[in-house]
Amino acid sequence: MTVLQNIGLALVLFFIQPTFLIGLLLAFVSKSRRYKYSRNQLRAVIYKDNFEIKRFFLWGLIPGLVLSLISLGVGLPVTIDWIILYHIVTLLFLGMGYRFLHPVFTFSASALALFLYGQFVSSESLFAPLLSNWNSPFIQEDAIGLEAIQIIFILSLFLLLSSVLTMHIGKLVQFIPRFLKTKRGKMVARYRMNPLWLVPLLVIIPGETFTQLFEWWPVFSIGNQTYSFLILPVLIGFRYTVQAQMPTQAKNALLKDFVALSVVGVLVFAATFWRLEAAVAGLIILFFGGVYVLYKHRLRERKWSFRFGPDQDGLRVVGVRPNSPADKMNIEIGDVLVEANQVKLNTSEDLIESLFNHRAYCKLKVKRIDNELVIVETAIYDDDPHDLGIITLEDMSVAKTD
Repeated sequence: MTVLQNIGLALVLFFIQPTFLIGLLLAFVSKSRRYKYSRNQLRAVIYKDNFEIKRFFLWGLIPGLVLSLISLGVGLPVTIDWIILYHIVTLLFLGMGYRFLHPVFTFSASALALFLYGQFVSSESLFAPLLSNWNSPFIQEDAIGLEAIQIIFILSLFLLLSSVLTMHIGKLVQFIPRFLKTKRGKMVARYRMNPLWLVPLLVIIPGETFTQLFEWWPVFSIGNQTYSFLILPVLIGFRYTVQAQMPTQAKNALLKDFVALSVVGVLVFAATFWRLEAAVAGLIILFFGGVYVLYKHRLRERKWSFRFGPDQDGLRVVGVRPNSPADKMNIEIGDVLVEANQVKLNTSEDLIESLFNHRAYCKLKVKRIDNELVIVETAIYDDDPHDLGIITLEDMSVAKTD
């Protein structure tokens, strides 16, 4: 079999792994639900591009390449039993939404589960012969098992650091408003952020497990040990809701907390060179540290008042369509439209009437989220003069009561 055929078969195996298939399905379902919700509830599709699909495939390409080179260069072998359990844990965590799809949860849980199995289950148990055939370090002496834990810990830490950088650089600017009523009966908007992307990670697998399953699978040898390559589809996802902060502000606060968790992880990693047992503590810290970061975000949202509620000075903007007249005037979610063409705005009908009376031009007085008043203006479309490309909270209040 030629090298190209081997590469082709390896890619086929990548595309049929459960995490890839489920992740791709989630991306398409997320896009479909967004379209359906926008048409039924917002009566307009704010974002017409397939940003969920693009993000799923593109955000993880460069991190995957860099981490794969590090994995190969340093030599970080993982075992087939951990890979199988990683897929299982990822599918189980999907039952709790995107929030626990990050490797700080899935990598940590799967590695700790295998380690505990090796510590408390005898070598005569049901799965011990199978794990032995897979060259699993988790059922061998403690030092080797701890070395395997250390490798998963390193990979988890690298993926956490890459996620922080990806979220910082990536454009998370698609804001779809959802609505709820407060205890006082007022309607407010909130935003559910669900970034999901795929990192193709090339890993090294010791032993001849793959050649036993696939005779054509390429292997290489170092000394007396043989190794195989596998491209592992790693799903990275977050889910958090924003209603008391600006979305960008909430994202930056989350990333700041994850950076702090990464610093703690790096310190624990340094300690593993003196005591391998620190790797177990490191995975526990990453898992529960990630839970605490998400919980801390939730506390911030609960302590602060609703940011996207009604405003007595005008109409609250909760959605802006890209490349629309509103977008060209730099109107953002959270802004309040105070006046349109020198007409005070109290209802959405006031805005529509003002735009009909001035079909070619629009001049708005806008109160920014920091209460600064600014004047913005632009030409508007002749064929649809009343469409600025915005959705206001008052629009939804009228729609809910119709």
